[in-house]
Amino acid sequence: MNSFSFKEYRKIFYYYKSNLKLLNFNEVNKNSNNFFILRHDVEFSIERAFDLALFEKRKLNAKSNFFFQLKNNSYNLLSYENIKMVNEIIKMGHGVGLHFNYKGPKNKKSIISELNKQKKIFFSNFKKAINFFSPHRPSKNRFLLNLNLPNFKNTYLNLYFTPYEKAINNANKTLYLVDSRHKWKFIHPFNVDLKKHRKIQLVFHPDAWTKKGYNLKKNYSNLKKEKNIIFKETLFNETDYIK
Repeated sequence: MNSFSFKEYRKIFYYYKSNLKLLNFNEVNKNSNNFFILRHDVEFSIERAFDLALFEKRKLNAKSNFFFQLKNNSYNLLSYENIKMVNEIIKMGHGVGLHFNYKGPKNKKSIISELNKQKKIFFSNFKKAINFFSPHRPSKNRFLLNLNLPNFKNTYLNLYFTPYEKAINNANKTLYLVDSRHKWKFIHPFNVDLKKHRKIQLVFHPDAWTKKGYNLKKNYSNLKKEKNIIFKETLFNETDYIK
């Protein structure tokens, strides 16, 4: 079984599904004591997010949550084709939310202003988006962890998140696991004792996951090839470029 393959993803999913109840963010409350949440932060490829969403629907009968960036240098979320793909993910039954990418002044007023702007644009294009956002790299700006708006909740609220070093020794806290930069940042999901830890947020980056599964170098090499194909198709459709 290759790491970061759909086969490994399936095994992770069923390990958690056999021990815990799969919930969406809006189903979790202060009385929830048995759940796991599936969250996907999309950094580089909407196409790969779509493939994983389809796999979850067809092979796992699962509903998860995909968060997309508005300000991203690797994809244009608001292109006609990408809007169509994201709306298809919504039709599959998955939640779609904003992956808030912020690089402005590190003060509360500026961050809230930018979040409101991005929220307005996001919901104007995706009417059925969920009222949740996930900050991009919140460790670089700690205020992002506690940022919240009325009717627009942060996936790092205490209900859904506790820093790993605090949660791993406290079964009452929600354990946060993330596959950061093509490796598991804290601990592999298989190594968590689910008889002890009953509240989990699993965070995946779909850019890392493929049907076959690859190591870091091969994965990014293939990702570049996929992006190149898309760019060539765009050139072909918009210019006199010959394939």
